[in-house]
Amino acid sequence: MTLQQLQQPVRAEYDQFLREYHERISGITPILDKVDEHLAAHPGKRLRPLLLLLSAKACGTMTERHILLAVAAELLHNATLMHDDVVDESDTRRGVPSVRGRWGNQAAVLCGDYHLAQTMQILQQVGCPEASAIIAQTVGDMTRGELMQLSVTREQGTATLGDYLQIIELKTASLMAACCQLGAYSLEEKKASPDSQRLRTFGLHYGIVFQLRDDLGSIDPAHDATLPQGIDAETLIGEHTGMALEAIGGIPPSEARDALCSLLLPTAPQPE
Repeated sequence: MTLQQLQQPVRAEYDQFLREYHERISGITPILDKVDEHLAAHPGKRLRPLLLLLSAKACGTMTERHILLAVAAELLHNATLMHDDVVDESDTRRGVPSVRGRWGNQAAVLCGDYHLAQTMQILQQVGCPEASAIIAQTVGDMTRGELMQLSVTREQGTATLGDYLQIIELKTASLMAACCQLGAYSLEEKKASPDSQRLRTFGLHYGIVFQLRDDLGSIDPAHDATLPQGIDAETLIGEHTGMALEAIGGIPPSEARDALCSLLLPTAPQPE
């Protein structure tokens, strides 16, 4: 599937997400507008909000609040990228200038902080304590992953397979898992739907597959965990693909579920 085909089951909701996202960060200050224009020119795949919206559509839980949570997911993701550029002292990301590279550390940190502040405002607006708790736990997991990668790099030099898998689970897969879980969450009733754990498990294993594929052809060594020498990445990809498909097998068939499954295919849109 192409990216446009993946978006098709949630086309209207995805367009609404884009409008809401830009409204949240446009017209605040000139520097934030410039950063927003830069991010919009190099948006990647915006997979995290797409995961959330497809999960909501697949489970029949879609509401306006899910669209807001999709915005929060993208704001949080972009905040972590801007902060990572500062931590990694990187002037590029995916072959293009990073926010740090173009505007310096201060702008990257402050714009990242503003994105985080908007994330918290959205969570308050959504008004679901469980959703806020999931995001808070995810932020903690992502930070632990970064700290673990820093410790491994400084103290060991080379990660073990166990270290590597834990790092990519925390840094990448945790947010994808949270997005899938929140999509399946019944926000009106403020409780987990029967499918929320299935979708969380799917998102976790998909996130590991996503990062393994990214690291196999890494063009961003400043940001990516290093694959330990001698591991069979293709076998790991196969194992986690199987576990992701098993988890989502309990979800009723639909275009949205098919789109989620298609993300696991080797022909799916890959990281940029």
